[in-house]
Amino acid sequence: MQTSFIVFFVIVSLFLGKWRRLSEFYSTLLFWIIGDLLYGALLYHYRVWEFQPVWIDHVLLPTHSIIAIAIAFLIYPCVIVVYLGIFPQSPFKRLGWILLWAVIFECIELIAYMNESIIHQHGWTLLWSFIFNIITYSLLAIHNWKPWVAWILAIFFILLLWNIFDPPLPQ
Repeated sequence: MQTSFIVFFVIVSLFLGKWRRLSEFYSTLLFWIIGDLLYGALLYHYRVWEFQPVWIDHVLLPTHSIIAIAIAFLIYPCVIVVYLGIFPQSPFKRLGWILLWAVIFECIELIAYMNESIIHQHGWTLLWSFIFNIITYSLLAIHNWKPWVAWILAIFFILLLWNIFDPPLPQ
């Protein structure tokens, strides 16, 4: 299932992505990847969502960790060149763009959830994912504009989620 998402985003990015501007978005891409890898490291033994290989993923992406790495290094670059590459100028359209991408990722997660290629644990739900997606896409936009503001907000949201879901400290 995750393999099909990778293929989908690669194709979308080939048609809509502003690959020539990747260097402009590179630090924001790294910000996103760092956040994702931080989740994987800090919550390795207490994942609130976990990827499960289905269909061809058993061969190409056989574990949660490999799926997460593929998403971070294959999907995120494809998304960032589309998301930031054609980011609107007007405030109202910006809010709509953030919401659109949160909905896109929510729909993808819903498909994955229905196909059991993602499972939720420890109180995480599709609603939490939607809220998380709105925050993520807002932070990506903010980071591209004011990186330190995004880092401060990201730390705040990490602490908030840590408080809400109360995971044990990593070993």
